[in-house]
Amino acid sequence: WMLAAGVLSAADAPAGVASDAGTDGAERYHLQYKFSPGEVFRCKVTHLTTVETKIRGTAETVKTRSVSTKAWKILSVDQAGNVTFTYTVEDVSMWQQPAGQPEVRYDSAQDKEPPDAYRHVAETVGTPMGTITISASGEILRRENARPQFNPGIGELTVPLPAQPVKIGETWSTEGEMPIRLKDGPVKRIKTRHIYELKQVQTGVATIAARTEVLTPVDDPAIQSQLVQRVKRGEVRFDVDAGRVLQQQMDIDETVIGFSGADSMMKYLARLTEEMIPQ
Repeated sequence: WMLAAGVLSAADAPAGVASDAGTDGAERYHLQYKFSPGEVFRCKVTHLTTVETKIRGTAETVKTRSVSTKAWKILSVDQAGNVTFTYTVEDVSMWQQPAGQPEVRYDSAQDKEPPDAYRHVAETVGTPMGTITISASGEILRRENARPQFNPGIGELTVPLPAQPVKIGETWSTEGEMPIRLKDGPVKRIKTRHIYELKQVQTGVATIAARTEVLTPVDDPAIQSQLVQRVKRGEVRFDVDAGRVLQQQMDIDETVIGFSGADSMMKYLARLTEEMIPQ
């Protein structure tokens, strides 16, 4: 789904796209979330993972898949562009193939009684998980959780956007921490930076590259084996005029040696895709 390379000049920019020329003459684009009270913004989210491990000569493979519909019901938009909405996972279809065990399936649209592995998921599907307010650049300003959270591969709540207009090739970033639970119980917080780059704008759609950098030095393979499951690298397609994510895809393909003993190995493959569902 990646777009062909190309950069629009000011004369080529489609009507309605929020852009302006900077002092250097380069076209700049104002990327902002834009919603209207009463609308419902829905996305189909697909998360696939395959984890291969080898410990003391024993190899195992675990596969999982989840397909869900997440919905934002827009409650209000203030004069500053801050958006308040309720967040709901409306339906979910999940599957896992544990190593050496029968597969487990759950489809919230068809199954009245979920298997034990997905009972906590079934209890939250279809009811608001919280009320959230974000700025026009996607910063979470307020979050009121209505129910305990679960994550069926839904990724981050928003894609952070730059506060100021940006030109092709320009980057912006956010920093944060990932809590990693150590083997003996305590939690270690790993500092990270999420970096975004505006790659191109064509027919009003911005292509944004995204990647995660780990800032805290980590030389423990056991910690690395958890980190690789949570970094991001991929692309986002954002509708500049409508002010919303059209599609995104994030991929992980990492191998960690020695995560559980000198002769151990873990290979982690994952793909997260999110696609807007037209109203």
